[in-house]
Amino acid sequence: MDFLDNAIVKAKEAFGVVSKKTEEIVTTEKQKFDVNSLKAKLQKDYAKLGKYYFETVLANGEADENVKDTVEAIKEKLDEIEKLNAEILAAKAKRLCPACSAAVPENAKFCNNCGEKLIIDSEE
Repeated sequence: MDFLDNAIVKAKEAFGVVSKKTEEIVTTEKQKFDVNSLKAKLQKDYAKLGKYYFETVLANGEADENVKDTVEAIKEKLDEIEKLNAEILAAKAKRLCPACSAAVPENAKFCNNCGEKLIIDSEE
């Protein structure tokens, strides 16, 4: 019986080691997930801060020498996006609601999204 008792003790020890290692792996993987989650949130915060800075620079017209080129490049890209979006809307016979920026038919009298009364070009 010593052999059987010894085997049971060794099996329990092995199970304990495996259990501890599994717990360590799960804990480590959870910590890695938490780190990556925090990094993703940090990237969003950086983007939010950068957007705020960009909008502040545009509003005040004052930019640090180190970022003037970047601010101008962003502004050019935003202008180009606006132009392309206008072309897309025109191709679809739509325009943007001035109140909520929803795409509405060119001849709509009211915005389908917010209900804003719209001025049709021929009324201007």
